[in-house]
Formats: sequence, structure tokens, C-alpha cells
Amino acid sequence: MYPLVESIKAENGQFFLLDYHQERLERTFHGLFQRSCPWQLKDMLPVPPSKGLFKTRFLYNDLAYTVEVLPYTSREIKSLKLVDIGEYTYAHKWTNRSEIDTAFAQRGNCDDILMVKNGLLTDASYANIVLFDGTHWFTPAVPLFEGVQRAFLLEHKTIQTASISSNDLTNFKAFQLINAMNPFEAKKRVAVEGIV
Repeated sequence: MYPLVESIKAENGQFFLLDYHQERLERTFHGLFQRSCPWQLKDMLPVPPSKGLFKTRFLYNDLAYTVEVLPYTSREIKSLKLVDIGEYTYAHKWTNRSEIDTAFAQRGNCDDILMVKNGLLTDASYANIVLFDGTHWFTPAVPLFEGVQRAFLLEHKTIQTASISSNDLTNFKAFQLINAMNPFEAKKRVAVEGIV
């Protein structure tokens, strides 16, 4: 019924990156429905809880929407399994993630996957990746999905893009997974040896 979703961070009564979510909503409407989005998230979302961390899910189709507010706890990711995803695309944030789930099932003993497309790194199953070379942070130039946290970091020049193959991993020291719920924190980096 609601094939699309925006997952929005709410913490201690405040929403985060709402303008970036709104921009993505607009792009989705133009791309899929050839019209402007009829909703402004700032007017549609309930007041977030005053204490705690929550994932606010704005689920929608071209005519209707619903909102879920769920308590959120971050997963600790220390290892990623490289998985080739062929020609799979995920340009919009769909609620159906069956192809990603199939790839995730190939993780073996790793915590998550790092999807590879056309020989280049893209994303983990639920997040964009940033990689640290000892001086700068980089993110794949062509991700599977352009997340709002990634867009924010690029706009503020905290990270930069690069085409990164699995063979290039030896040029990096650490990685971190980022998404709307998990902002960039340099101290949370994980040794790149965790990518296998």
C-alpha cells in the first residue's frame, strides 16, 4: 500500500535533516509520478517525543501517507562482506528491499555487506559508506542510494566523492557507515581490515 518511505531521525524532540528529506521526497515525486510532492514534511509529521532517539517513518504512495514513530538503537558494525549485486538499482527509497535482503543473506559471519556494482563499491545494506585514507574521508561517487546524511556531508565538504574499487581498499585505513539515523562521527571509525 505504501511502497516508498523516508526514515527521519528524531532525537530529544527535534527532527534532523528535514530539508534533505523534503528534497528527496520532491525528487521521488518528479521522478516516479511526474508531479510535485503535495506534502511538506514539517507540516505532516507529529511532534517528536521530547526524550530519546526515534526513527520516524513517513510511508507513502502518490496519493496517501502514514507515519510510524519507533524507538531506535544503532547497530554496531565491525565487519563487511563484499557482495556483487550485478545490475541492481535502488534509486528511490522503497519499502520492498528483497534484492538487498538477498544480498545481505550472503554476509556469512560479517555484520553487514558492502555491495559492489560494476567493480565499484556502493553501499552497505542500510547505509552509505565513508572511507578514511589517513587524511580525508571519501564516499563512493556512484552509490546505490543517495542518502540524506551523505548529501549533508558532501554539501558541507566534510567528505568527498571518488570511484573506489575493492582493490582500492588497501589505500584506506578505516570506514564508517552513515545514514539519516547514524550521523558521521570520525571517532567511530572501524579498521578497513573489517571489509572482506
